[in-house]
Amino acid sequence: MVNTGVFATKKERSKLFKLLKEAQNTPVIAVSSAQALAGKDFSAVAWDRVREECHRLALSHGLPEIPGYYGMIGTGEFVVAETDGNC
Repeated sequence: MVNTGVFATKKERSKLFKLLKEAQNTPVIAVSSAQALAGKDFSAVAWDRVREECHRLALSHGLPEIPGYYGMIGTGEFVVAETDGNC
């Protein structure tokens, strides 16, 4: 993991942690087998929202577009996975 030195605001962290809590409590239920097999169950969609919002926030703070998603650690700092295979 690589720290970026860029931090979300307190309000942004609060919003993201709320989405995180919702994702943690969303059951793995799908309306159809096709949705389940496509990874579109309620839980997967909730986790996608967390990843996408975190990435959007990172970009809004001037970080460059990357393959995949930015993450965030508990301090609110945006992080990115190492790409050399050691992480």
